[in-house]
Amino acid sequence: CFSNKEGLSASDGMLEAGIAQQQCKMASLSPRLNQLFTGMEDIRPLVLNQNISTSRDLAGLGSNAREAGCLLGLNAEQQGRFNKLFALSKLQAECHDEERAKLSLDVVNSQGRVIMALPRADVHQQGAWHRAVNVWILCPSTGRVLMGQRATGKYVDARRWTCVCGRMDAGELSMDAALRRVTAEFNISAVPEPEELSGVNDASVSFIFMLRVRSRIEKGVYAGEEDNTYLDVYLAKIQKEIPLDHLQLDVRDKQACKYVTIDEIETAFRQKSESFVIPSDEYGRKIIHYLKNAVKAEK
Repeated sequence: CFSNKEGLSASDGMLEAGIAQQQCKMASLSPRLNQLFTGMEDIRPLVLNQNISTSRDLAGLGSNAREAGCLLGLNAEQQGRFNKLFALSKLQAECHDEERAKLSLDVVNSQGRVIMALPRADVHQQGAWHRAVNVWILCPSTGRVLMGQRATGKYVDARRWTCVCGRMDAGELSMDAALRRVTAEFNISAVPEPEELSGVNDASVSFIFMLRVRSRIEKGVYAGEEDNTYLDVYLAKIQKEIPLDHLQLDVRDKQACKYVTIDEIETAFRQKSESFVIPSDEYGRKIIHYLKNAVKAEK
C-alpha cells in the first residue's frame, strides 16, 4: 500500500466524529472462523466488537491467548474455552502466511524493468523492488470515494481506511492487477477505460500516475524487512454509488467499507489521521488533484 510511516499524530476529534457518522458496512465472521466458534456464542459478540473477521485477525489480537482474552474482557471460564480456539486461529493464520510467502512477484531494476521473479518472502528479505497497485473508486456524481478498512490481522496499517491495493503477481500486467483487486476486494466488475460498461455497477478504470515507495515492515512474518514498490495508481469511476449492502468484501483484506468525501480524505491526510493510511505528501497532493478533476469533468 502507499503507507508513509513518519509523522503520525492523534486524529482530530471533529474529523473522527464526522467519519463515524457515515454509513459503514461491517464484515461478519468468515465461515472458517465462524465454525471455530461453535458452542461459544457468549464469546462471539465480544470478538465481533473488536472488528475481528478472520482467523488471521483473531491471531493478531495478541501474542498469546491470555493477552487476547484480556483485550476481549473474558472471565476465567471463558478464557479456558477460548485458549483452544485461539491456538487453532494461530495455526490457520500461519498456514495462510506461508502460502502468501510462496507467491512469486516480479523483481524490477532501477528503470522499473522486470529482471527476475522471486517468492514474496525473498523479495522482502532482500529489499527488492517490485510492483504494486492502488485503485481509488470514485463516484463523480456525488464526489465520494469508496474506501475499505484494512483487516485487523494486517501487519501494516491494520484497521485503517484506504483505497483498493495489492501486489502484482509474477508475469501480471499492471492494468490486469488493478482490475483483479477491485473485483477481489469489493466484488465490483471493472473494465479498462474506454471500454463500454456492461452494467450500472461496473467501474471504468484508468491509470493516473506512478511513484516509487520505500517503507519498512514493522510487525508480522516480515518484521524488520524492506517493502520497496513501484506503485501504479489508478482511478476507477462508477456511474452511481453502489449500496454498501450490495458489496461483498474479501475480509482477509478489507473488513468494512464506506463512502468518504474528497474533502474528508484531504483533511485526514493533512492532519495525519490515525484512522487512515497516510501517504507521502507527493502522493497525497496528486491523488486529491486527480479526484477533484474527475468530479469537475462530470459537471
